[in-house]
Amino acid sequence: MDDTKNTTVPTASELRRERERAELTERIMNVARDMFVIDGYEAVTLRKIAKAIEYSPAAIYQYFKDKQDLVLAIIRRDYQDLRAQLFECLKMESPLERSVEMAYRYVAWGREHPNHYQLLMVPHPAWTETQSRTWAKDAPPLERDALVLLKSFVEDAIRRGMLKDGFTDAAAIAATLWAGLHGLVLLEITMGTQTPFTPAINSSTFDNRFNMMIQIFKEGLMKDPPR
Repeated sequence: MDDTKNTTVPTASELRRERERAELTERIMNVARDMFVIDGYEAVTLRKIAKAIEYSPAAIYQYFKDKQDLVLAIIRRDYQDLRAQLFECLKMESPLERSVEMAYRYVAWGREHPNHYQLLMVPHPAWTETQSRTWAKDAPPLERDALVLLKSFVEDAIRRGMLKDGFTDAAAIAATLWAGLHGLVLLEITMGTQTPFTPAINSSTFDNRFNMMIQIFKEGLMKDPPR
């Protein structure tokens, strides 16, 4: 008796429609991401996004039920991309190497994807309390994941006796390092906005600031920092 189940093979037209739907979804998300960052969450509407991609508003609603659904979809997508980059560090044996590689990957991703980073990591003050609760419930926990990962590296270094005496609070060390990385990236991607601090920031390159932070991390925490 043949127990093989019948499977339906998609037709060429079905495959084409699926591909076109995926391409349009990606286009909507890319355009919307830039608009959210440049114009602000409150100012952007699905109608404006539809106009930007030269589609009718009704077409957008076939993909996303509302603006919040769209922004959360964008954030989930970007989160998965950055998370995959960070978790590559687990392949390294030394906790120091893992920490430095994670720092490098984190800032590199932020610099390469400035709008992705801002939408992912900067709060949205225009959101209502209900929207904020939905965000907290549904949005991917990037900060938690990044901190847990970095904290595990610090804990490994403590277990191996690699840190100086007195540095035993892995959570505080990880949070401090992450805050420094976050600040580096935000300063870099917002340099176009003139502030009283801009001349001082412009006096050094990003690579200089990043390398200085890594040097401070190594020499400040490690018993025998590598040269």
